[in-house]
Amino acid sequence: MIEQPSATRGRPRDTKTHGAILRAAFTVLECEGYAAATIERIAAEAGVAKQTIYRWWKGKAPLFMEVLAHKAGQAIELPDSGSFKGDLTLLLTGTFAAVSTTLRPLMRALAAELLQDDDFAETVRDVFVRRRRANVRSLVEKAIGRGELPVETDPELICDIVFGTMWYRLMFDHSPLDKAAAEQLAAAANAAAVYATK
Repeated sequence: MIEQPSATRGRPRDTKTHGAILRAAFTVLECEGYAAATIERIAAEAGVAKQTIYRWWKGKAPLFMEVLAHKAGQAIELPDSGSFKGDLTLLLTGTFAAVSTTLRPLMRALAAELLQDDDFAETVRDVFVRRRRANVRSLVEKAIGRGELPVETDPELICDIVFGTMWYRLMFDHSPLDKAAAEQLAAAANAAAVYATK
C-alpha cells in the first residue's frame, strides 16, 4: 500500500479523532466544495472543537492536502504485472480513476493555494508529490533490476513525463484522464526511458 502521511504538527494525534476529522472534511468537500468549506463546518461535522483541528493543521489547505493524500493512498496500490509498461499502466489507471472524482476539483484548488503560499507548497511536496514520485521511481528501478530498462534510465525524467502530463490535463481539462490515457502515457514513458539512453 502507498505510504500515508504522518503527523507533522502539534501534539500526537488521537487516531479516532484524526480519522473523524478527515472523514468530515471529505463529507463537507463533497457537499459544499472546497471554496465553501470552513474549519468551523468541518469541526461541527466531526463533532470536535475547531481548536482541535487548528492544533494539527495550520488551516484548511493543509487539512485537505492530507485528505487528498489519504484518499489517494486508499485508492492506489503499487502493481506487479511483470513489466514496466504494465505496472505503469495499472498505477496510472488507478491514479486517474481517483483524481477524476471528487479529488479532481480538490487538486485544482490546492494547486491554486500552493502558488500563493510557499510553506504550503513545501507541504504539498512533502505529503503528496514526493510520495507519488517515489512510487513511479520504484517501478523504474524494479524494471532496471529485471533488465527491462537500461541502467542509465533517469527515474526523475520518467516522473516528470508522467506527472507533468497528468497535471497539465488536470488543470486545463483539454483531454481525458482515463484508461486509454494511462495506456498511452505508459507506452510513451517506456519509449522515453529507452530512447533517452541511446
